[in-house]
Amino acid sequence: MEKALEMLRYAAFWILDFAKGGNVKKHVKDIQFILENYQSPQSAKRRAENLQNLLAHACETTAFYKPFAGFNSLNDFPVIDKMVIRSNSGGLQSEEFKGRQNHLMQTSGSSGIITKILHDKNKRDRNTADTIYFKGRAGFKLGHRLYYIRKWFEMHTKSPLVTWFRNIEMVDVSKFTDAYLAGFIEKLENDRSNKMLLGYSSGYTEICGYLDRKKSAAVKTNIRCIVAMSEALSDQTRSSLEKYFNAPVISRYSNLENGIFSMQLPGKGSCFHINWASYYIEMLHPDNDTPVANGEVGRVVITDLFNFCMPIIRYDTGDLAIMTTENRDFNKAPAFSRVEGRKMDALYNTSGVWVSPYIVFEMESYEEIRQFQLIQEGEKSYTIKLNVSQPFKAEAKLIALYKSYFGVDADIRFEYVDEIPQLSSGKRRLTVNNHTSQSGKMLNS
Repeated sequence: MEKALEMLRYAAFWILDFAKGGNVKKHVKDIQFILENYQSPQSAKRRAENLQNLLAHACETTAFYKPFAGFNSLNDFPVIDKMVIRSNSGGLQSEEFKGRQNHLMQTSGSSGIITKILHDKNKRDRNTADTIYFKGRAGFKLGHRLYYIRKWFEMHTKSPLVTWFRNIEMVDVSKFTDAYLAGFIEKLENDRSNKMLLGYSSGYTEICGYLDRKKSAAVKTNIRCIVAMSEALSDQTRSSLEKYFNAPVISRYSNLENGIFSMQLPGKGSCFHINWASYYIEMLHPDNDTPVANGEVGRVVITDLFNFCMPIIRYDTGDLAIMTTENRDFNKAPAFSRVEGRKMDALYNTSGVWVSPYIVFEMESYEEIRQFQLIQEGEKSYTIKLNVSQPFKAEAKLIALYKSYFGVDADIRFEYVDEIPQLSSGKRRLTVNNHTSQSGKMLNS
């Protein structure tokens, strides 16, 4: 029965797309060609045309970009951020699309700023095609069941009809208790359909922590792939997921306001393979708008090639990453070797040099630590917040470890709490920087 419903959903989607002109199918084929033939002249031509068409359209039809009508290259356009979008939302809208049925995409505001961006129908179709393509590369196809693990706000919640048709199971991280997780695991074990898990990395950590506490055996369920998003996934959580669910585990880098920027692919190395078919991505210095070399930490700045309703050009996502050309496993295109997370959560050593936030995962090796958070309070002062199941006796060991990262003159203190609270988005900040006067020097990686 489940397999028959999967086939029915698959057929119904493509029949409906065909009836509407087959736009999603065309986009899927375009994405596949551009990415899988990245080094070909035809792929390069398509990418260049997509960028040129977007820039010309923005200059011709939006008040914000009209002053740049004489542009020579993308570098002639300003770098924008969430504050610029909030202040110029009307000026960024294309005159051609005003009054049409555009779709509002809105972030949760967990970073302190709610961002609202409009998508036209073609952009929506492109995002759907991006999702189909990248999920397909992960072994998932339309019609399979998707367990979507996130905080379900009213604006994101799907109707029962939509969730049935799309075969989505909404799993709410804000409701995670042992009882809720027991029901979730039981549902997975009783579900014989093909399925994929897509969710917050912190949600997966809590799921694995629950299974660890229960000394669970491997969960007997048919999961094709597990995709982590929104936060860095630690090696320990990745290993635990593989142990408990016997499925490949990969990470995806995306945001709500734009779409999928990059994703790891099963069997294609650890790189995050960039979606050059739908975005142009620049890596700029953390403190100015000059490019950084491959292998250096930089700000991720994207140009959305398919949003003609509200052109988003050189948008600073607020994220730090490292780009590499050492991508021999897929299409030999530049890829991210690491996605380091939010710039606002970046940590610095006592000399003002950036330190990778991945050092926070050193605390996962202590069984008595249930939750943790690493906070920079000042130039040389740091707080480690811990939620522990029993008295923690390794403070001196952790201090020595983190002084090796931050400096021997680092002042490291502990604070014990009953809970590391979730953000409004349902995520948890593992690193926090309350010190805002850093020199901004960056550590090359």
